[in-house]
Amino acid sequence: MLWLLRGAIDPEPTAPAPIAATAAARPAATVLPAPLPALPELARAEPLELRGQDTVDPCTAGFEPTIPPGYDTVTADSVTVAWLPAATPRTGAFDVAVAPTAVAYLVNGLLAEAAALTGTFRRERLAVIVYPSREALHAATRAPAWAGGIYDGGAVRIAASPSDDLGVEIVALRHELMHAQLHTAVGCMPSWFNEGLAMYFAGAPPIRTWLRMLRSPDAYDLRSLQVPTFAMMTDEQAERAYAESLAMVVMIVERAGELGLRTAVQTLRTATRDAPRAGLELWDNLYPGTGHRELLDGLAHRVFAAGSRSDVDRIFQGAVCCSGLRAVAELRCHGTAPRSDRRRWTDQTSTPRAVCDTTW
Repeated sequence: MLWLLRGAIDPEPTAPAPIAATAAARPAATVLPAPLPALPELARAEPLELRGQDTVDPCTAGFEPTIPPGYDTVTADSVTVAWLPAATPRTGAFDVAVAPTAVAYLVNGLLAEAAALTGTFRRERLAVIVYPSREALHAATRAPAWAGGIYDGGAVRIAASPSDDLGVEIVALRHELMHAQLHTAVGCMPSWFNEGLAMYFAGAPPIRTWLRMLRSPDAYDLRSLQVPTFAMMTDEQAERAYAESLAMVVMIVERAGELGLRTAVQTLRTATRDAPRAGLELWDNLYPGTGHRELLDGLAHRVFAAGSRSDVDRIFQGAVCCSGLRAVAELRCHGTAPRSDRRRWTDQTSTPRAVCDTTW
């Protein structure tokens, strides 16, 4: 598998690679817009304080990271992976050590995938630093407690995860790699696009937060997401902001396919050439007058295939069953009658099987 992955990597791309089609997530036979030239590499001496978030403010410059003392390194096609050998405890029968060479080639492939999804040239070089544990990651970076990784403007920093393939958590890696790709390829952008696209690329949807939003709709102000960073938000506010951000990205995909994401990136690149912060109004430029009510309607249609608010209300009168919990493109939910004997169960009659819960 790793040799096949290695063969698919183009270390010197001259244009974005085509996106492989999938049944749920890829539009049929689309033509990519011509990508804009890559932005120059950013240079800054020191990392910025992330202040409780998982990524640097994209309106700031990047920097050349320093590998922590005692860490070994391996480099493959301009991706350097640093790790601390034999420092990660393995307690499970199926636990594995970090596989740095495999991770380096995987990162190359994921950066190529992120570049293709966004219609940009792949980031030229990147460092990925793997800490022995989440505790070590948080102590070294002041990452928020919920974060499995960060992108600090110079390096992607993640925690080792012995129970996962290659010894790292792939979802966290994908999320932070999209931040790294967008930082050099786009630069200044609103947080809803930066975080929403990173979540979309990572895969797993915030199903509980989404269902709470749909169960009890409110007058959330989308303009609060038109800032370069969520750093001033509390953890609770950030959880909601991340869920709203992904819903906004999903609306783009629902209306225009993934070509819409590349169009949004082109719009950002064009807007920020003369005024770096002009791109913060991206949502208003893409969908003038579209507010939170329309966003929730679109999300309800995407998740439930519901056509009206009354349809959604009827679904929430019972239990909700969902499948595709690991991929935004595959998430589907439906209502069912509650059971008196349990709060959560598996619906064996649906295809694919769904997890049912009365307390989503």
